[in-house]
Amino acid sequence: MDRAAIVELAEGIQEILGEKIVKIILYGSVDRGTDTEESDVDVALLMIEKIDRKTKDILSDFIVDMNLKYNRVFSVLDIDYEQFQEWQQVLPFYRNINQEGIILWKAK
Repeated sequence: MDRAAIVELAEGIQEILGEKIVKIILYGSVDRGTDTEESDVDVALLMIEKIDRKTKDILSDFIVDMNLKYNRVFSVLDIDYEQFQEWQQVLPFYRNINQEGIILWKAK
């Protein structure tokens, strides 16, 4: 997977969501380096605020544009940060993101 595409995705998401987001984490096959041309790019957004409809539409449009530009599927999942903190050692999916994921962006 092209590193520039991942950087562009993270920067675009951060620009759209601003202070609503705590972390952007790459996980899955791209993170592990086992991806193929058919693999999607899995990204988790740890959110401190819900996304309003207008912002969600803007984010969706951006992700569709990225999908078309790079001919890859970017699967972006928003997760409540407090819920993630509470369940990251319990739920296998959250544990996988926490242990294997690569932080692309983190709030200061």
